[in-house]
Amino acid sequence: MGTGSGEALLRTERLLLREVRRSDLPVLERMWQDPVMRRYLGGPVSDAVATERSAGDHTGGMMVARGSGEVVGWCHLGRYRTGDLELSYVFLPEWWGRGYAREACAAALDLAVDRFPDDVRLIAVTQEANLRSVRLLEALGMVRVDAFEEFDARQVLYAIDRPWQRGADGGPGASP
Repeated sequence: MGTGSGEALLRTERLLLREVRRSDLPVLERMWQDPVMRRYLGGPVSDAVATERSAGDHTGGMMVARGSGEVVGWCHLGRYRTGDLELSYVFLPEWWGRGYAREACAAALDLAVDRFPDDVRLIAVTQEANLRSVRLLEALGMVRVDAFEEFDARQVLYAIDRPWQRGADGGPGASP
């Protein structure tokens, strides 16, 4: 695990996207092993994989916290196997349905504009059966561009081309 300071990367109206801290490890381990959160992610990872991940460097992800500091989720901007910039995310079930995932992912898209200026497309992959995730990606302005079988389930790939910044009305995906 990285020894990042937990520095703020971006603030939204209700949330803070910040670097991962060593103290976040219990929340990350829950995200890796909780059957509810892992339902559409291939199931909980084994103890051995969780131990390996715990020892790794997770500074590429961003913890998503409320103003009180309480963690509600995790977002990551990284490379998919195709080389495309990919948004991935996991949110704690006790915070589902409150708009935190949409707010945090929209902020991550804004951050991607600055961090990855040469990327013209951003993607996200989810299981087709994960209707919450499908609705989130569509609310962000992403469009379904592919479907395929992987991990014994139907996966869908969503994409959004630049500019993916929020418009003047604050809505995601609007072009200025």
